[in-house]
Amino acid sequence: MEQAPTFEPKGISPSQFMRELRPEYYSDSEDRVAYILDRGLFEYHLGTMTSRNQTQNFEIFCRKLCERAICPNLRGQTGPDGGGDSKADAETVPVASEIRSLYFEGESNAGTERWAFAFSTKQRWQQKVRSDVEGIYATGRKYDRIVCVTSQFAKSKTRADLEDSLTKQFGIPVTIHDRTWIVEQTIDADRKDLAFNYLNVGELKSDPLRLGPTDYSRLRQLTDIEKSIDNPESFVGMDVERATEALLAAKLARGLEKPRSEVEGRFMRAIRLANDGGTFLQRLEAQYELIWTGFWWYDDVHLLNSGYDAFETLLADSDHSQAVGLLCNLNQLLFNSVTQKLLPAGQLKVEERTARLETRLWAMAADTDRPNNQLEAETSLLIVRMNRTLASLPIGDLSPIWQGFADLIERAKGLGEYDARTLAAIIEAASTIAGSDPEYTTLSERLSAFVAARTSEAEGALVLFRRAQKLDFEHSFDMIRLLGRAALGLTKKEHSAELADAVLLLALAYRSAGLLWAARSSCIFAVATITIIGEQESDIPITIIPALKLLAWIELELNHVPDFLAAIQFLNGVVRKLPLTEDSKKHLVDDLQELDAALGSVLLNLSEKELAGLSAASDILNALGLWMARTGLLYAMGHMAELRTDWSIPDAETDDGVREFLSRLAAQPVGRRRRRLVLNEAAPQSVETYLLGMAVEVIQDGSIPQIMIAEIMLGALEAVFATIPEQRIIPHTEKFVIAIEESSELKEPDFEISELDVKGTLRWPRTLEPHAFATQDTVQRTMFMVAMQVFGFTCMMDDFSTAIDKLMNDEAIQQRITLVHVSLNSFHRVWRRHAVRLSDWDSVVKAQFNVKYPLPVFDLIEPPRAPNGPHAASPYDIKDHRVMKVRSVIDVHAWNRARWRGMGYASVDETQPPLMLVLFEDEIAARKIFERWRERVGDADLGAEIRLSIVRNVPGEAKHHYFAIFASNEPDDGKVDNRKFVAMANRSQFIEPADDVNLSTFLERFAHHGGYYLLPAHFEESGVSLMKGLGIFKRDLVVRDYADLPAGDQDWAGVRKGSPREM
Repeated sequence: MEQAPTFEPKGISPSQFMRELRPEYYSDSEDRVAYILDRGLFEYHLGTMTSRNQTQNFEIFCRKLCERAICPNLRGQTGPDGGGDSKADAETVPVASEIRSLYFEGESNAGTERWAFAFSTKQRWQQKVRSDVEGIYATGRKYDRIVCVTSQFAKSKTRADLEDSLTKQFGIPVTIHDRTWIVEQTIDADRKDLAFNYLNVGELKSDPLRLGPTDYSRLRQLTDIEKSIDNPESFVGMDVERATEALLAAKLARGLEKPRSEVEGRFMRAIRLANDGGTFLQRLEAQYELIWTGFWWYDDVHLLNSGYDAFETLLADSDHSQAVGLLCNLNQLLFNSVTQKLLPAGQLKVEERTARLETRLWAMAADTDRPNNQLEAETSLLIVRMNRTLASLPIGDLSPIWQGFADLIERAKGLGEYDARTLAAIIEAASTIAGSDPEYTTLSERLSAFVAARTSEAEGALVLFRRAQKLDFEHSFDMIRLLGRAALGLTKKEHSAELADAVLLLALAYRSAGLLWAARSSCIFAVATITIIGEQESDIPITIIPALKLLAWIELELNHVPDFLAAIQFLNGVVRKLPLTEDSKKHLVDDLQELDAALGSVLLNLSEKELAGLSAASDILNALGLWMARTGLLYAMGHMAELRTDWSIPDAETDDGVREFLSRLAAQPVGRRRRRLVLNEAAPQSVETYLLGMAVEVIQDGSIPQIMIAEIMLGALEAVFATIPEQRIIPHTEKFVIAIEESSELKEPDFEISELDVKGTLRWPRTLEPHAFATQDTVQRTMFMVAMQVFGFTCMMDDFSTAIDKLMNDEAIQQRITLVHVSLNSFHRVWRRHAVRLSDWDSVVKAQFNVKYPLPVFDLIEPPRAPNGPHAASPYDIKDHRVMKVRSVIDVHAWNRARWRGMGYASVDETQPPLMLVLFEDEIAARKIFERWRERVGDADLGAEIRLSIVRNVPGEAKHHYFAIFASNEPDDGKVDNRKFVAMANRSQFIEPADDVNLSTFLERFAHHGGYYLLPAHFEESGVSLMKGLGIFKRDLVVRDYADLPAGDQDWAGVRKGSPREM
């Protein structure tokens, strides 16, 4: 949105002033094509058509003129002069509404009505008009209107009386256009080319047109856009994009300085299309640009005066700063018109219109929940106040206004999105009227300091950004550190492009580190930033393509189906919207097909339960052009017959061939990376991430607020844990669960961890909106608190305080959390909602498909695999959280509280396997340990997930003393490849019995029965009591000698944790 300039009286027109101020807005071509046509000569030429026998030429000329001035959908008649046996020289052709709305010349409603046209050069024009109307009526065709065009002059009263008489006589509205109308529509509307080409009157300027570089680009864009607009199928389901394109076409025609009738026709088309499916802001902008163009291109202050109130009415009760800013600009033009003496203030109603604007602005300025909006409103109020002061005679005191601007500068320091450049430009432009006012001098000094600080912060951020750009993704953690700091420093309107690049690179760095939720947040922020740039410049930057492609891949890797589809829908629009070369379009189409196949691979790997949630997805996929994914979905759901019926699978393809092809597709890596399916339905669901190999699951109820809370919580956790692998910190928890609960009683969020359940509960005030600006400090503080508590609860480290200090200072994690939180509003800015659901596409769903048995069975045909890379010697060498894995059956906090004290052995009778007892002091914690084990393995650990080792013959100890060690078994099923660092917590206890009778007896009976029961027991001074109902049957037990332990072995690690006396 261009701020309306204030210009001093210089005796020049608005268009001359603007051309000097902003020459880039106008055409840069030289020797433009020009048709020269003298008005007197043209009138004489029209009056002598019959004597020169140019009746036929006149009819063709009139038809072409009417196509431009009245309705484009005209069809000429064949036969002799006078319209042949049809009695009409031309008539309208019915046109579909989709086509009709795209016209930018003539009257669009002519496409629904049947109009007849009659053209005549006869001097006795009244007799000829009557004859033509009678003849047309006599055909019996039901015309809705008859238009007669004569080359003769007609007195206004005579013409009007004849129109009324014929309309009354035949019951059909009759319109008569005479020579005056022809001259106005040809010369005044700059359609002189028609007279030159069809009547051979006038002359063509001989100098060739030399397009300037800007005009060359404009013309190319305009041509491509018009081709797209002319094809209604280009924008099916994309009314917003179509309205954007129509407005852009009008602006391009304006910049090319096309004839005014053509330019304004395009703006009128943009207004129609914006009203028919466009956004509120698009409706405003299209109307605004029409008025703005009339003033600065055609010096038409009357259009401003007549259109102002209608625009204000269209604005209604909107309090969006960008929307109200348009009205402020028009109000500025009112003051400009008065100072330039284009119209008097009374006729322009400056006072009453400005008073209404001020009332609106004061209401916005009182809204403290929207500080950027508030500050923009106060800026506009000061500008209005300055205009009033300058318009008064004598000019009033401007000092209070300079003081007001100085106050705005102070408050703008914390608002990165505030348009500081416009404020600076206004203040600098005011220097010509400020004179030697000391308050203005103070204002200038503050402005200088403000710009310097803002520039310094941005320059510092740019240094960090450029450093990050030079790193490769082997240094993704360094990139995250640098870009996390840089991004906030670039959140200035004047650095929007650099900000978009920085957060997009940050998204890539997070993704490289396996942190997909943080990557998603950064990518959404980038897409929103690029979109805002496009809105402001009416031209979406080409960088939107890589940003959307990256977002689509991230959403796919997260199994976030609705958000993936939203990204694809946006990309589909980009294919049609941006002026790409054919090669670029082909590459983008290829990328979309790759994403289509990747989604197909994911869908082929879904479980039966997950497939059931996609019953309505087939038509959605089809509407978005994801045909491979649709094929994969329906095949996985058992609907092969449907695929045959609709020709998705050709008859020539055999069932075995289809199965083989889809088996290969299902085996692709993107489909085999299993995460929970995310559908955002209004039902409880879980979302997850992996931090240092530890699974973190967030459970939410499916409401929009809880969806948002879960998304930013996972993003914040990833942002905090991002660079921890480089520190001497290792998680001991295999899985941590967080449940979100809303409360009507709380005023502040509350987070509590149950150490026995390894679960946190975030209780959230129902009135606290996670996306609201007013609550951002609370939300970000809460996310930081949750992350710190999870970090402290789940990880082992040498010094917690030192680790926290490093994260706060060196890592700047609070800045990263802020960037994650910003993504909530970014998402809404782009997709006009806070979360996307499959139900958002209900309008395209015609049929639903449920799971149909029997379901197909895939023989996964694995693609060739690259050789494994070097084994990571320690977690500190790892740069990707996904290549770590925590396997732990030890809940550290529960074991600490349970206080393990020893082992016991017993048996029921000789026919039953023996019992191994684990003795604990705290019964509650001990029960929780075994309850969680049984949740994991059931009542029999047939998979040997719980590893129990007995290490005997410890040097320096009695022969019958031994170590008992609990840990997780190392994976040997191929599910974890050798590139992954596997962290496994253990617990060991040095057992000192008086003899080895009990252990030896147990081992004999274990060998005899091939198994044993593992049970918890409560250890007290009074004795040992079994905890019934918690036993786990096991078939495995590791018994080894200390001397046989290799360095690095799990049991070796267990016995090395401390002295035998203090394990």
